[in-house]
Amino acid sequence: MKKKIIVAGAGHGGLICAAKLAKAGYEVHLLERAPLASLGHDWEDRFTFDILENALGQKIPDDAWRYRGDCKFVSPSHRTDVLIRYDDATRQKVMWRKPLIKMLIQHAIDCGVVMHEGVTVTGPILLGDRVAGINTDQGEFDADMVIDALGVFSPLRTALPDSAGIEREVSRGDVFYAYRAYFDLKYDPRVEYPFEVYLYHECEQGLSWFLTNPDNCDVLIGRIDPLTDAKVTEQLDIFARNHPWLGDRILHGGHYGVIPVRRPLGLFVYNGYAAVGDSAFMTTPMNGMGIDLSLQAGLLLADTIMAIETPTFDAKELWTYNREYHRRFGGETARNEGLKNALLSLPAAGVDFLFDNRIVQAADLKGAGRDTRLGTLLGKLIRGLRRPDYFFAILKGISKGSKLQKIYCNVPAEFDMAKIENWQNQLSACSIKIE
Repeated sequence: MKKKIIVAGAGHGGLICAAKLAKAGYEVHLLERAPLASLGHDWEDRFTFDILENALGQKIPDDAWRYRGDCKFVSPSHRTDVLIRYDDATRQKVMWRKPLIKMLIQHAIDCGVVMHEGVTVTGPILLGDRVAGINTDQGEFDADMVIDALGVFSPLRTALPDSAGIEREVSRGDVFYAYRAYFDLKYDPRVEYPFEVYLYHECEQGLSWFLTNPDNCDVLIGRIDPLTDAKVTEQLDIFARNHPWLGDRILHGGHYGVIPVRRPLGLFVYNGYAAVGDSAFMTTPMNGMGIDLSLQAGLLLADTIMAIETPTFDAKELWTYNREYHRRFGGETARNEGLKNALLSLPAAGVDFLFDNRIVQAADLKGAGRDTRLGTLLGKLIRGLRRPDYFFAILKGISKGSKLQKIYCNVPAEFDMAKIENWQNQLSACSIKIE
């Protein structure tokens, strides 16, 4: 008898996992609230194309993507820029999300996944100490296993029992509340660094960007607290004053979204349950990019399930997925979180000091503090001691990020709840909370 697996939500990781499992002979159903044809944010994102092409067994057409230009990070006061140039090997490719998700959906259907549109998941079906299906607005769906791809505020993860040991709620700074829109161009400004990233934009905790494309202006406004229409209008007016080529007409987007920007959950498997993608906070904390990580996680979860000879889908069996994800990806993203949270915990004047005195440099923003050459570190130390409070705050963030990386890589080898709880306590103790 085929094992029945339900994937809740048509996220990138859930779709690629569903396709691989269905192709291997599992009975796989995917439940999605929205019509499939409407899925995908109306904006572009970057990811590693090789991962997707290898998983789909097809090449992404050349006319479906473009290169992103060179970048500059702008300090809160706008006094100092950190400039980043990319070479041919590192220049970022971006693609519209709608055709991307369409490719994943069609691949899943071709592999045998049964799609259910217009179904709203309301919570898990709990039977004893395991997830045995899901509750929806159209009734109950039973399953041998549920894969949670419902995002940051998943009604599945947030309704799991305490005994599952999985974090259910988000803390301040775990997500960015963002508005993104593509506006028309009044004229071609021919800027040298078309991608401008603003840390502490207008001295407020968050991150915004202004990207001048050949055919539009891509504007993102992000804060760690919820945005209002008035705040977005205010920030767009500021962008327009500083970028007179910004048009008035929205070509794409114009929507609000919630972007996870924290290290991944320590534990994201339970009996009959596994989270993937945003449901488990599988993103890069500095910028919220998560497509790569979600795809990798979806493939890893499918491989884990397929390797079990007679699966019961207990947490012990699924632990391989949880453990290997952290060994491969969790540590690096945790390191990234250390710098991000340290920056957002400083006052705007502190971030300006770090930029003005070249303590935060291109290598830090590209790789979360990776430039550890002695000369570089000594120069930062000498300049940083002009304001030791700011300097040691950022040093603490980088140091804690490095410690978090090591803890993630030392994830328990076996599923032992006592050891896992102790390990998660170590993670929590080493993290930096944003005030």
